[in-house]
Amino acid sequence: MFLGLHYLDWAILVLYLGTLIWIGRRTERRAGRSTEQFFQAGRSFGRWIMGFLNFGNMVSADQAAGVTREIYRQGLQGVWFQNLVLFITPFYWFTSVLQRRARYLAPGDIYEHRFESKFLSGLFAVYLLVAAIYGSSIGYLITGKTMQAVMLKPSAEYTQAERSSVAQFQELRSLEAEVSRGMLPDSLKPRLASLEESEQSGKITGTISYLNLVTFYLIYGGVTAAYVIMGGLFAAAFTDVLQGGMVLFLSTVLIPVGLSRLGGFSGLHARISSEMFQLFGTSAGSEYTWWFVAIMTLVNLIGLAPRSFTLGGAARDDHAARSGMVGGAFLKRFVMIGWALTGLIAVALYAGKLSDATYIWGTMTQDVLGAGFVGLMLASVLAANMASKASSSLEWSAAFTKNILVPLRPQTSERMQVLAGRIVIFIVLMGGIAFAYSTDDIFVAFKYVLSIGTIIGPSLWLVYYWRRLSTKAVIVQMLLSIFVTVIVPNVVPAISTLKSLPSLTIVTNGREQTKNISATLADVKSGAAQKVGQPITKVLREEPVGIYFERVTPTEMHGHATPSRVGEGQFRFQLWLIGLTGIDLRDFSSAGLSALSFSFDIVFPFVILFLVSMVSRPNSGRVLREFYARVHTPALADAHEDHMEVQKRIEDPLLIERDKLFPGTDWEFSKWSKRDAIGFALCWAGVAAIVCIYLAIGHLGS
Repeated sequence: MFLGLHYLDWAILVLYLGTLIWIGRRTERRAGRSTEQFFQAGRSFGRWIMGFLNFGNMVSADQAAGVTREIYRQGLQGVWFQNLVLFITPFYWFTSVLQRRARYLAPGDIYEHRFESKFLSGLFAVYLLVAAIYGSSIGYLITGKTMQAVMLKPSAEYTQAERSSVAQFQELRSLEAEVSRGMLPDSLKPRLASLEESEQSGKITGTISYLNLVTFYLIYGGVTAAYVIMGGLFAAAFTDVLQGGMVLFLSTVLIPVGLSRLGGFSGLHARISSEMFQLFGTSAGSEYTWWFVAIMTLVNLIGLAPRSFTLGGAARDDHAARSGMVGGAFLKRFVMIGWALTGLIAVALYAGKLSDATYIWGTMTQDVLGAGFVGLMLASVLAANMASKASSSLEWSAAFTKNILVPLRPQTSERMQVLAGRIVIFIVLMGGIAFAYSTDDIFVAFKYVLSIGTIIGPSLWLVYYWRRLSTKAVIVQMLLSIFVTVIVPNVVPAISTLKSLPSLTIVTNGREQTKNISATLADVKSGAAQKVGQPITKVLREEPVGIYFERVTPTEMHGHATPSRVGEGQFRFQLWLIGLTGIDLRDFSSAGLSALSFSFDIVFPFVILFLVSMVSRPNSGRVLREFYARVHTPALADAHEDHMEVQKRIEDPLLIERDKLFPGTDWEFSKWSKRDAIGFALCWAGVAAIVCIYLAIGHLGS
């Protein structure tokens, strides 16, 4: 053993990382010196490579760890933490084609061409780079914690400070158990509050690891940067074939071992409350109610507008783009079923025992797998994250190179553009490390990332379907959305007087719910039931939560009749605006407030876009003819033939009008072909099948 891992596990990890570097070296020559080869692999990928590439881009181990974490906290409903995209999968049947037909290379090209605005192009590129650094920090954090949970230090090697930290954590869990039984004396409540504060600030923990997070981040980010910098999209695609198989291993290997330890599905149900198997939350405190899932699905759909021209444009034709994206997406949806089962097994095995629910994946790996398998699991965790970061990093790099560097320095050669793109990949991947320490609650971070997506998503949907959309409307909408979604929510908490303003620190009324459930082993041990499965009644309560701030905590009374409060976290400006209408937000649940806030994020941008477009000047006729000729022309593998087909539609707009569902109008919806209709219907059938599998999981062995 060395640093908590067997030598065999270390050998597997080194072999895996070495293989990635070897693939990067082997593909370096194919990446060439042109931006189209480096960023898009010369638009040469067929459906199978596109399938693995899309699967790798969509899947990361931080998603797996995030799903199991949420299931550990909320039960099966926690799967919606990542599975909101399930209901938008059928739309990939069309968005994948739009991305390929646009025939762009960098993400901001659509703003520079269709909207005739280098300002918007550069602004979008800056947004992508900032979002990339923030988003990669979440991946670093969760992957690092997973690795830490595996590389545990034995108690005999604890320092005095570490021994004290673990002891205080165990004391905290003991006091919390007394609270749940209603037996904690008032004299110990201050001690409980002190320990809870220490846990939240990271001063106490239940486990100590050998792994230094900064060291891990540098190795993880460095290897990913190395093979992508060498081989570009070719390296990302070929490593994704290897990593796809490893992700499948990651997603299934813990299930049979965990179920055997519990005694199968019947043992799983015996240890977990029936409420934990509900696919949608219905109880007080539930964060994934059906209406919250519905609203978040719409936000996801808007945020995931067809804009991935770097990855999406690598397909050789329409068929490869469509089959690859939908196939990769559905493979991820099925993989999530494995994540959900792993999370439920973790609840049964470790409920109340973990200092951080993000440690679940690593804890299970260390607990149920043997030497060699632990190394494979860790390599699979790294594979899942690296696959996602690799393909995404090329999009960020293309955004900087084509949408920031070239407009500023038009004379930059292709060779220098590729070099600049390689440098940006390294900087962004390393930059995420700095933000990893500022991210703690991944659920809050996840919701914030989604709300940010509504800044750019609405215009990128309308641009394909509404010819009247104007550049001025997009600029006004983006600036207003940035003000509402980014600036105000982050500026208000920085002003101390506003943080403690009584009108801004109000909380919900909270609510209480009586629910009939089946008793678990824990209920029998506590005396609440005589046998497993016995119907019992529990009172579930959602404590009051902050309305305008993410968290509201009481401060000293200062002689007032009621305690004063201070707001913490981001300020939800959307809810404050809604509150001006006279709606009493105190009766809403936490999930209801989130749904209301996201409803504003959905409606507000579209209102601005339509209003401003109707009163502003449309874009030039030449640009509109060129853009919609591309959108209505199927992409072909032969570059010359493809160019000729686009030119036909530019020169003869009647060819486009015949293809439109509403000819003679500004609406650019195409008529459906037989393939369009059948494919869309089959996608929804796949969605229904996956939902049925989740429902079946809730009843197997019950």
